[in-house]
Amino acid sequence: MQKAVRWTLLFSLIAISFAVAWDFTPRSAGRNKGRVDAKASGPAAKLHSDHQAALQAKTLNGLFAEANLGPIPEPTIGPEPADGDDDDPDLPPGMAGRVDKEAYLRARGDYFDMLRGRDQTVPDGAREKAIRLMDRQESQMKANGRFTNYSPTVDTTNWVFIGPNPIPLGQTQGTRVAVSGRTISIAVHPTNPDTVYVGTAQGGLYKSTNGGTNWTKLFEFQLESLAIGAITIDPTDSSIVYVGTGENGQSADSAAGRGLYILRNANSATPTLNGPFRLNGAAADVFSGRAIGRILVNPLNNNTIFVCTANGTGGNPNTTTVLQPPRGVYRSTNAQAATPTFEQLAVTGVAGADRSTIDIEMDPANPNLLLATVTGVSSDGGIWRTANALDPAPTFTRTQAWANGLRGELTVTRSAAPATTFYAATGEQSTAALGGPACGATQAGILRRSTDLGLTWSGP
Repeated sequence: MQKAVRWTLLFSLIAISFAVAWDFTPRSAGRNKGRVDAKASGPAAKLHSDHQAALQAKTLNGLFAEANLGPIPEPTIGPEPADGDDDDPDLPPGMAGRVDKEAYLRARGDYFDMLRGRDQTVPDGAREKAIRLMDRQESQMKANGRFTNYSPTVDTTNWVFIGPNPIPLGQTQGTRVAVSGRTISIAVHPTNPDTVYVGTAQGGLYKSTNGGTNWTKLFEFQLESLAIGAITIDPTDSSIVYVGTGENGQSADSAAGRGLYILRNANSATPTLNGPFRLNGAAADVFSGRAIGRILVNPLNNNTIFVCTANGTGGNPNTTTVLQPPRGVYRSTNAQAATPTFEQLAVTGVAGADRSTIDIEMDPANPNLLLATVTGVSSDGGIWRTANALDPAPTFTRTQAWANGLRGELTVTRSAAPATTFYAATGEQSTAALGGPACGATQAGILRRSTDLGLTWSGP
C-alpha cells in the first residue's frame, strides 16, 4: 500500500470513527439513553445508521476524487458487537470489529513515524543521528568550559529558591512537622572540618565551606543523575573527590544512577567535573541503572579504587530497563587516567555474579583487607572478607551470614589498641539464640563489632 493511500485511509477511518462512535459509545446519561432508544427502534435504527455511513463514504470519495486519488471502497460496517466486546485499546471507541484493524494500525504507525522524524521523506535514523550529534556537541562544550558558569534564566520575581531547607508540614506519621529530603552520603575534608560535601536522594550534590551554615549546589545542570549515593575524598590528594550516583536504599523511590564522577581542583572555587565513568575494559556499561553505595581509594596508590553497586529504580513504579549490568564489587586500576575503567571482582562463594552489594570497607592500614556486605538470594548473604583485594583475582570468605534479603552497612575505626575495629549495622532480628534481647519483626536491626580484622563478629 502506497503511503498516500495509507494517509487517505487513516483520515477516512478517523472520520468514520467519529460518525459511528457518536451513536455507539456511551458518554453520559443522555448518550446512554440515545443508545438504548436506538436499540429499541430495531430496523429503523439500522436503516438510519446505514444511511449515515453511505453518506459519509460518498463525501470522502468526493474528497479523494478531487485529490486525484480515486474512489475508496465503501466502508464495511459489521454488526454491532455484543455488550462488553466493543472496546479495543488499539482502536477508536466503539470500532472494534467494525473497521480493518490491521490497516488502521498501519496507517496510524505511519502518522506516528512522521511525528518522530522517521517517515520515508527523511533518511533512516535521522533522529538518532541528530541526538548523537547533540551529545557530542554538549561534550565538547563541557570540555571547553562553556558549561562551567552556565545557569538557566529564572524568573526570580515569581519563583524563589527555598532549598536546601526543611519542607513545612512534611509527610510524617501521627503529626505534621517540617522535614527534609534524604541526605544519603557525606564526606568531611580530612584537614578542614568546615568543608563538607553531601549527596541527596534526588536533590544533587552540595558543598559547605563554613561547617554547614551555607550550602552551594555543585554541577546541578551537568550531572546525569541527582541521586548521589557515595562521596569519597581522595586520602592522598584532597583536591580529588569521587562521586557515585544512584541510591542503594532498596526502596521504590531509590533512584538508579549513571556512573561515577571525579571532581578535580575540588579545593578551589572552580572545581572541574569529569565523567561519568561507567565502562569496563571491553567498553561495556557496568554502572548505569545501578546504585553506587561506597567508593574506597587505596591510600598507597590512588590509581586503585573499589566501588560497590546495588539495585536502583527508574521511578515509582519502577521503570528501569530489563537488561542491567551485574551488581557487586568493582575495581579500577587506572582511576587517574583520562577515562578510568572498572572490572567486576568475583566474590568467591556467592552463588551468582549479580548480587546487591550494599557496602564495602577497607582496613586503613592495609588496602588488601576488604569487607563487603552482600544481600543474599540463595542463602549467600552476609559479610564477605578478602585479605588479597589487590590481587588480580581476590579470594573471599564469608565471616558472618544472615538471611536472604537483609542488608548491612560497615564502618571502621583505627586506634592504638585494638589497631582496627570494624562495625556492621545489619538488618537481622535480635533473638535470645543470638545472645541478644528478643525483638519483634518490626524492631529488626543489630550492631556487630569485629576486633580481629573481620574474622569474627560480636553478638547483638
